[in-house]
Amino acid sequence: MNNLNRRPAARTKNGTPNDVSGVLETLAAGFSLVLARPYLFILPLLVDLWAWLGVQIYPSALIEPLQELMSEQGGNNGPAAAEELGRVGEGLRVNDVIASLTPSVFSGLSNETLLGLMLGTLAPALTSGVDRSNMYDDWGQGLGQSVTPDHGFGVAGLGVLLFIGATLLIALFKVPIAHAVRGGGMTPGVFFRDVAFGWLRVVTLVGIVLGGILILGIPAIIAAQLLTLIGINLIAVLSLALFVVGSIGALYTFFLLDAMFIYRVGPIHAARMSYAVASLNFPQSWRFAAASLLIATGLLHVWGVIVENPPGIVIALIVNAVLGTGLSIASMMFFHDRARLPRPLTTPRLFPSMRRS
Repeated sequence: MNNLNRRPAARTKNGTPNDVSGVLETLAAGFSLVLARPYLFILPLLVDLWAWLGVQIYPSALIEPLQELMSEQGGNNGPAAAEELGRVGEGLRVNDVIASLTPSVFSGLSNETLLGLMLGTLAPALTSGVDRSNMYDDWGQGLGQSVTPDHGFGVAGLGVLLFIGATLLIALFKVPIAHAVRGGGMTPGVFFRDVAFGWLRVVTLVGIVLGGILILGIPAIIAAQLLTLIGINLIAVLSLALFVVGSIGALYTFFLLDAMFIYRVGPIHAARMSYAVASLNFPQSWRFAAASLLIATGLLHVWGVIVENPPGIVIALIVNAVLGTGLSIASMMFFHDRARLPRPLTTPRLFPSMRRS
C-alpha cells in the first residue's frame, strides 16, 4: 500500500490495524489524497460542465399540470402553493439528473447515500444546487440548446435515461477512488471490469430500493387512508415513524456504496458490512456523516453567492469537484479503516479479504 493511504493515527500489529484515524484526520487525509491525485476529481468537474453548458432540458410539461392540480384541489392555499411550485420549477433542469450521484454545483447534494437523499427530500432548500438565475449575466442559461418536452411523459422518460447515465458515472467515479484507497496497481482490464460490475451492483441497489418503497410504502399509505375514513388519522404518526426509522437506517447504510466498490460485493452484503461498521463505531460514524453533510451543504450555499461573478463560477466548479471528491475519498477511508479492524466473533465471515486485482 502506498504512503498516501497510511493515515498517521492508524497503528497496525501483524498487518492488522488496531487503531484508526479520527473524523477530522480522515477528512484531512481524503482532501490530501485528491490533491495528490487530481485525476480523481476530473469526472465530476466534466459532468458539472456538461450540466451547465450542455443541452438544457426544462420540466415545464411536468410542472404545469401539477400547478393546475394544486390550484383546483389545494383549497385556500392551493394557488399560493402552485405559484411557489412554478417559481421552483423555473430553476430546475432535467439535465441536472446526470450529476445527481456525483459532487455537483448544479444538481446539489449528491444522492449517493440514503441519508443525503432523505435530507434532500425533507430540506430541499438546504441541499439544492445553485440557482442559475443568480449567475453572472445570462451565464446560467449555458451554451447548449434549450429543450422543452411537450408532455410530462417525455420529461419523465428523459429523467430516467439521465439517471441511468448517472448510475454509470458513479461507477466511473468510485472505481478509481476505491483503487486509490485500497492501494496497488490498476490495469485497464481491472478498471473496466470493476466499472462494469460496479455499475450492475448500483443498478441492482436502485432496484432493491424502489422495490422496498413499493412493498412497504404503498401498503402503509393505503392502511393510513383506510383508517382516516373511519376517523383515525395516523398519517402524521406514520410519517414520524417513517422518518425516525428511515434516519436510523440511512445512518447504518451510510457506507453502503463504499463497501460495494472497495470490497467488490453486492448491495445486500455491502449493507450488512456498512451496518456492522456503523454499529460497532456508532459515535464516530454519526459524527463523520454529520460533518460530511455539513461541509457539503455549506459549500452549496457558498457557491450560490460567488457564482454571481465570472471568477466565482470557475472557483465554484473546480473547488466543489475537489472537495466533493475529497469527501467521497474520506468516506471510503473511514469505512475501509474500520472494516479492517478485528471483528467480534459473531461476524467472522462478513468482511471478505481484500483483493488487489
